[in-house]
Amino acid sequence: MKENSTIKIPVPLLVLDIIGAILLGLGLAEWFADTGLVPERLQFESYYIAMVICGILFMLPLIIHIVRTTVLRRKEP
Repeated sequence: MKENSTIKIPVPLLVLDIIGAILLGLGLAEWFADTGLVPERLQFESYYIAMVICGILFMLPLIIHIVRTTVLRRKEP
C-alpha cells in the first residue's frame, strides 16, 4: 500500500456533508444558545432536535464512504 494514497471524495457526498454540517451547527446553536437564526415560520416543537438528527444523518454517507474505502485499501495486498 502506498504511504501517500489519497481518498477521492465524490462531490455529491461533499455537498451533502456541507449541508449536514450547516444543519447540525444551526440545530446546536438553537438548542443551546437560543440564537433565533431559524425564522418563526419554520419552527415547530423541538425543531432544533430534528435539525441535529438530520444534520448527522446527512453527514453519515461521507463518513461511511471514507471508512469503506480505507478498509478496502487495507485489505489489498
